[in-house]
Amino acid sequence: MLNRFYPVAMAAVLLAWPTEAIPAGQGVSQAGESPTVAGNPIDYETARFSRIADAVRIDERIVIDGKLDEAAWQLASPAENFIQFNPDPGMPATEGTDVYFLYDDDNLYVGAICYESAPDEIVVNELQKDFGSTNNDGIAFVLDTLNNRRSGFIFGTNPAGARYDSQTDNDGSAMNVNWDGVWEVQVTVEEDRWIAEFMIPFKTVRFTTARSQEWGLNLRRRVRRKNEDSHWSPLPRPYNATRTSMAGTLQGLEDLRQGRNLKVKPFAVGGFRQVRDQNTLSTDPDYDGGLDLKYGLTPSLTLDATYRTDFSQVEVDQQQVNLTRFSLFFPEKREFFIENSGVFSFGEPIRGRAGGAANIIPFFSRRIGLAGATLVPIVGGARVTGKVGNYDVGVLTMKTEAVGSLPSNTYTVGRLKRNFAQNSWVGGLFTNRDSTASGDFNRVFGVDTRIRLFRQWEISSYLLKSSTPGKSGSDQARQFETGWLGADFTITALYHETQQNFNPEVGFIRRRNTEKTSGDMSWRPRLEGSDRVRNLTFSARIDYFSDNAGEIETRDQTIGAGVAFSDGANLNLSATRTFDRLADDFALSGVTIPVGDYRYDTYSATFRSNASRMISGNVGYEFGGFWNGRRDSESFGVSIKPNPHLNFSLNFSRNHVRLADGEFDTNLLGTRILYTFTTKVLLNAFVQYNTDAHQFSSNVRFHIIHHPLSDFFIVFNEQRDSQTGEVLDRALILKLTHLFSF
Repeated sequence: MLNRFYPVAMAAVLLAWPTEAIPAGQGVSQAGESPTVAGNPIDYETARFSRIADAVRIDERIVIDGKLDEAAWQLASPAENFIQFNPDPGMPATEGTDVYFLYDDDNLYVGAICYESAPDEIVVNELQKDFGSTNNDGIAFVLDTLNNRRSGFIFGTNPAGARYDSQTDNDGSAMNVNWDGVWEVQVTVEEDRWIAEFMIPFKTVRFTTARSQEWGLNLRRRVRRKNEDSHWSPLPRPYNATRTSMAGTLQGLEDLRQGRNLKVKPFAVGGFRQVRDQNTLSTDPDYDGGLDLKYGLTPSLTLDATYRTDFSQVEVDQQQVNLTRFSLFFPEKREFFIENSGVFSFGEPIRGRAGGAANIIPFFSRRIGLAGATLVPIVGGARVTGKVGNYDVGVLTMKTEAVGSLPSNTYTVGRLKRNFAQNSWVGGLFTNRDSTASGDFNRVFGVDTRIRLFRQWEISSYLLKSSTPGKSGSDQARQFETGWLGADFTITALYHETQQNFNPEVGFIRRRNTEKTSGDMSWRPRLEGSDRVRNLTFSARIDYFSDNAGEIETRDQTIGAGVAFSDGANLNLSATRTFDRLADDFALSGVTIPVGDYRYDTYSATFRSNASRMISGNVGYEFGGFWNGRRDSESFGVSIKPNPHLNFSLNFSRNHVRLADGEFDTNLLGTRILYTFTTKVLLNAFVQYNTDAHQFSSNVRFHIIHHPLSDFFIVFNEQRDSQTGEVLDRALILKLTHLFSF
């Protein structure tokens, strides 16, 4: 085994080795000591109380041009003295940052001066919205506008003026990176600094009606060439700026108003679609229209409504190869369902989930409007989300049309959470699908809780029950998970049970009739004083699956080791011993695996290089036993970013499987070209080739943001049979949206 790993490991170390050593910080605390600033230990729990920034009300008009040349900026005092999170926790940031806050009747203005000792080495490789912030220099801030120390809005940019925004909830454990708000930013780069000027309309965020307000605030600066992150309100590992319970305070906000907070977004769609039916390729025109509406019922409760909902501009799914006997999971990508989706999350895992991916997601929005590969038109629906006192509230209802043999369905989802103590809660969930077909319905009820103790100890559990005609008894699912989550050491344990008749038809389920016991332990020691290696990782995990009668089905035992380099590259090795018991024959790509007990070992090595470089990549190799045979898997990826406008990536994976009754190969190739003409005009082309599904597919999208949150799309989709070359499905779509704010 070592002979196989040695070339990969050596190549990874050589690729990751910096061409110039990054200087280690001076006076860094030794292992076991508290991080210090000027010799004084940081008390992370109380540091936030000393981090107070003042917002100054103004009457002067601010022009968003990235210059901070209006006289009003001289009235504000800066939030400054950032503290490193990486690479030297607790030390002062190596590059200075000053951030100022102004506001008027309608907007909050944020001005950030990011000082730079080496402006020629600023790293900027993306211009598109929601760019990969970890691989660019940047400045970002979190506003806990309800000051509840749980939730917030995140706004950020890089030195090229690209925009990043998202929502965070549950003290950073829930993130909605697909949230989009109306706001502006402009950036200028000068000889020894770059300057970002933001304008955040008050109607973009939610806040209370109090006359005098304080908001939670944290700021993050990233200097990518040093792989350095620093925060204004310091944070310990393993948290980040979304940890709003440890944010500082923005004060001085008086007499704020949101207005009516009404947004109407009509859309029009036109084009054609060709679909092959046996040997005939039929062409049909495709045109439609509808609208989305958003209204602030209260400062912290929002109504979203949609009519003739359309998702034609959504990027196609990234194809996967399934070498298991369980369903694949494809993430939601549709805007209406993504926004505020964290409100409906249930049974959230503690960080570093024991045993990997969840077996059950009781509400999975892809069940609405999609039936396998069939698109089901959505007539419309509404959603109410937000906060009422100490409660998080979410209600969703959607109606779909009848298509062929599929009847019309009405979906209803309700979620309620009661927050208490320090970022703990108890809640309930209800999902319902009612069909126009007589006696066809499905309902799921559940309660869950999440408790955080002593900052590092977390407990999570839930209980669910389903109701389906013809399925009664043995219709529950339950889970208990606990973990100690330290800066360098984590240990978690999980017990999960899904009974045979538990049936979440508006959710996702991987295994039925199963009990799972898992344990996970990891240690990430930092190498203090090393300028090339940031930390090592050692881990061990066991997953034990049995049926509800206690008979073993699967047991996986995994050990791993890894290296995280100072420039962001990483190398990971693992070995897994598996026992699998098949109660029924299992067909895989036409090869049958018979009933029986199987024991086999697999080994893997993966390496990812510094993703901020112009050329970066990843390589992986997995080999070993596979049921009654052997599998060898290779994966390779490369990303080329010659400038911030052009991003090219290619990913390839191959499986060579040899079993007792046959062998087969699978190949999956995906390539993406993204050209960003400006921050508001971009072309995205995504092409996939899958030998397992015998498909070649392409998705090309030309996107113009002609006004804030108002778009024009030209989309071309095509699927071909990779063996015959015949077109299976082809569409050309034009979509125009425009947001009206009141």
